[in-house]
Amino acid sequence: MNLKDISPHWFWLPFGLLAAMIVARYFLSEETYQYYIAEREYGLVEWLQPVMLLPGILFGLLALRLWPQLPTLQARAWILIVTLGAFYMMGEEISWGQWIFMWDTPEYMLEHNKQHETNLHNASSWFNQKPRVLLELWVLIGAIRSGLRAYKNKPDEIGTTSYWFWPTQPLAWTGVLAMLAMMPERITDWWGILPPFPFDIDAAEAQELVLAVLLTLFLASVWTRLRSMK
Repeated sequence: MNLKDISPHWFWLPFGLLAAMIVARYFLSEETYQYYIAEREYGLVEWLQPVMLLPGILFGLLALRLWPQLPTLQARAWILIVTLGAFYMMGEEISWGQWIFMWDTPEYMLEHNKQHETNLHNASSWFNQKPRVLLELWVLIGAIRSGLRAYKNKPDEIGTTSYWFWPTQPLAWTGVLAMLAMMPERITDWWGILPPFPFDIDAAEAQELVLAVLLTLFLASVWTRLRSMK
């Protein structure tokens, strides 16, 4: 059975966004680029992350409404986890509304949050680096696995947990892009080599944007596939 899927038509989106960041870095002045594009708190890249995640959360909720059509309990649990993960990532990116409503940071967060914001990812690596590593492993393993199965011409069966757990083959390319987006920063950390202009963009923010789009496209793909089974 061939199910309708949105991912073959939209997998290019994170590539386009990353290319747009590099083009903006090339054409804009240093001051303009840093203020409007790369500003860690209010730049365009930072705000694009929650904007991109919001439709993913909606797609996840729509997919969960079709809960009985998912073949296994593990598949159902995974879609719930990814939806909650997208919600957590969006909430953290806007400090759970502090960026929008501009409330004062609670005293506890002032003491424990290194950026003095109402979020968890700046308070402990358990809410930041460790979840990011798990997400990176998911997309990296998914990309390798997808390539191997495509080479062997052995696609996952629709009725298996794997079919609903791993990113689709088009989204595997997005997973590769998420890994590549961090390479300039890691090369700098490992060997002290700075990326050349105009590739000297904020690698961490670029990767977060790619991962945000990946989560949304994954949940959109799940929903479109489930809906086409009805």
